[in-house]
Amino acid sequence: MTHLGKMTWPEVNEAVQQQKVVLIPAGAMEQHGPHLPVDTDILLPVSLCEMAAEKAPGLFVTTFCIPYGFNEHNMEFPGTIHVGWDHFVNYCTDVASSFAHMGFRNILFVNGHGSNAILLETAARLVTMRTKAQCAMVSWFSLGTETIKEVRESQMPGGMSHGCELETSVYMHFAPGDVRTSEIRKEIWNSKSKYFAWDLMAPAPVRLVNERSRTSHSGVRGDPTLATAEKGRRIAAAVVDALVQVGTDMKALEAELLPPISHIIRDE
Repeated sequence: MTHLGKMTWPEVNEAVQQQKVVLIPAGAMEQHGPHLPVDTDILLPVSLCEMAAEKAPGLFVTTFCIPYGFNEHNMEFPGTIHVGWDHFVNYCTDVASSFAHMGFRNILFVNGHGSNAILLETAARLVTMRTKAQCAMVSWFSLGTETIKEVRESQMPGGMSHGCELETSVYMHFAPGDVRTSEIRKEIWNSKSKYFAWDLMAPAPVRLVNERSRTSHSGVRGDPTLATAEKGRRIAAAVVDALVQVGTDMKALEAELLPPISHIIRDE
């Protein structure tokens, strides 16, 4: 059994004793253009976590998704749900801390929504500092990047940003019947400055997030016309392989750390 929600409490306790890594998918409900459902940032991390847990059942348990995220910049588009940054950080901290309280020592947020990333990192740091667990976060689209670059056909930068070749391909793999293929359209906007030009595979060194409608009228940023389910299959497999390695390395990490110290000695 790989989903914690389907376990009884004695079975959860057994997973604790086995020191499995807890995967917490985190996403958002928001628009992804006229062709992708508003659950895109939920479906993708949930499906990838389930795949990873099935591939490595001795390593992982996965759990329910945190479905709503920090999303003020998409509020002009219907279907978007926004949670304030402080509520989001506190909620995610409480969720992960609860797993630490059960006795799990390794907890990993798997993020599917770009604007969650810095807030999930904050929550993960708080959990690590305040509990006996080590908690980390990773955005799924930062994994399997070699395969993503191999299958990519869209221009760089700009072809992979939002509702793009990447997200549409992976969605086509997991739920092809829910993609409105007749509504797929290309819309690429990017700054002429190298400091502000954005792509998921080449994030800008300067972070500036404006209202979505200032950079896209359809809600799309990128080129989903090049998306295919086969690309999505290859990308998903690569991301899952990377997740398994992340989990393996995370469990081994504690042995590499320096022993804790109770105080710092300072010269008078």
